[in-house]
Amino acid sequence: MSSIPLFRYLERFFVLVAVFLIPMLTFCHAAGQADAPRESAPSSFDAAKASELDRGSSSQWRAYIWQTLPAENFNGPDPDPISETYQENDWKPFFIDSRFRLNNAGISLITRLRTLESDAIDPVAFKLDALTKSLERLNQLQAALSLADPEINDRRAESFFDAQPPASDADESAKPEAAGPSHEAIAEKYRETFEAASETDTRLTTAFFHFVREMNPYLQNQEVSKALLSNAPISKFLEGLEPERFNYKALRRDYEKYNKLAAQVTQRRVNVSSTARRGDAGNDIRDLQERLQQENFYHGRITGVYDADTARAVKEFQIAHLLDPDGAVGKATKEWLNVSFQEKAALLAYAMKAERQSPSRTNSRFIRINIPQFELQYYKDGQLQETHRIVVGKEAGKKVKFRGRMVGENQTPTLSSTIQQIILNPRWYVSDRIRLELQSQAGSDPEWFKKHGYVSMTSPSGAHRLFQSPGPKNALGRVKFEFPNPYAVYLHDTPLKHLFARSRRDFSHGCIRVDQAVELAQTILKDDASSTASKMTSILEGSRQVFVSLSKPVPISLEYIPVVVGSSGQIIFAGDLYGILKEEQPPEKARTRFPNDSFLL
Repeated sequence: MSSIPLFRYLERFFVLVAVFLIPMLTFCHAAGQADAPRESAPSSFDAAKASELDRGSSSQWRAYIWQTLPAENFNGPDPDPISETYQENDWKPFFIDSRFRLNNAGISLITRLRTLESDAIDPVAFKLDALTKSLERLNQLQAALSLADPEINDRRAESFFDAQPPASDADESAKPEAAGPSHEAIAEKYRETFEAASETDTRLTTAFFHFVREMNPYLQNQEVSKALLSNAPISKFLEGLEPERFNYKALRRDYEKYNKLAAQVTQRRVNVSSTARRGDAGNDIRDLQERLQQENFYHGRITGVYDADTARAVKEFQIAHLLDPDGAVGKATKEWLNVSFQEKAALLAYAMKAERQSPSRTNSRFIRINIPQFELQYYKDGQLQETHRIVVGKEAGKKVKFRGRMVGENQTPTLSSTIQQIILNPRWYVSDRIRLELQSQAGSDPEWFKKHGYVSMTSPSGAHRLFQSPGPKNALGRVKFEFPNPYAVYLHDTPLKHLFARSRRDFSHGCIRVDQAVELAQTILKDDASSTASKMTSILEGSRQVFVSLSKPVPISLEYIPVVVGSSGQIIFAGDLYGILKEEQPPEKARTRFPNDSFLL
């Protein structure tokens, strides 16, 4: 038995009754009232009526669109947003006009779907091949119907469906040859065209909802439906789906650039010695210059001499890959020079998806941490206020299973939460795993823990606990930022300030150390209108642990974005610090043939 609920069958039955039976009864009644005066049709329509006609208004749409929707749309406990949106629109099409052609909304959507690959969105899920065939079939049927009925219009269909040609007992062979298609033939063409148009429209509507979810998963179904039901141009809505912040357009631009490089350019491999310096010459230097030129870092002549222009290009390349800009082609620089163009395109594809799915899109005041970039950003009123260097969890360490997936035991996780509390002069409660490491550091020195401010305590249940008292040696520094999460990670200050000068900063056990953490805490407390903001200096001069709850918790997201855009619009490759991309297969390149630009226009 079908899994469609009984009430859905009944609803479909009554729709069919409304569409077919009522018009038939109306026709019979009209036949019996042949002598009754008929109300003449209005000679003109106002703008609202004209708009209604453009969207299609025939009662036939209801039955054909209803039958075209997949049965699974009506299953499950939750209402199907596509069916609900059609119902709100009185079951009229969204992308097909009254003459069975693509309307402006349909043209805009098709145009955008042609560019899916530019956003690194896998087109397979959109079933574009089936949509293309549906469009082609509709085009053929619409053209044939236009020849049979030059006044083609969805409203005219009912006159062919309802009216019957007069019966005749005359010999069929004596009839003159018909001047055009028969009444029944035109009616059949209308039926076929309605069916094809309904199939095309439901495919486009399904693709529309799917595209919105890909571009902005935080939009509610009601907002998507509203975009279809309103008179506002769909093109503007589609454009507005792109992330407003973080220069998404620049990521897409360079994604296309690196795909083109991968397809058209033979990448020059670099084997230059790490000891190469100003004045050195040779084929290795020539390869280096050509390689830097391929990504538009080197603009001079290919001379094979390591000159000032070459050194400058190397430094620019290093800055664009979060390396120390020393101008020397060391191990890390050489590794980045030999990363393939296709691998860089994959990093950009991952970054674009991460930006589209970023929880930061939903907030105007928030903290965003990009793990491979080693950077914290604080936004207020949608504007960047502060940027802080950070230290994140070490890449090294064994893999452990957590919440159904394997993760590095020291790696900083991605998550979304809210900072609810700031602790001044925090205690550090040492985990069992880190306590074993400290014991290794202490060695045979019985006073080591005491010298470093550690206190051993035993709970009423007998459990042993170790914590470090507030003070200049405390591993959490002077400030701790707490936010609920299943990983027990948090932000904190640190006494090891020198680590912030490193270009690669993965040294922690998973928590995030923040450069100028006291200043960040001061900013957040001021923005929270907390009275503690003015007392921070005196509190931090002491050793008393002070807990400050925020009246307006600050959203925080820990994200993993391997490519970002700098303040000048330059692409910066942060890289795949934890090798996450290596564990995921890149999306397959799939090309879908669309009709030409004049199709159904």
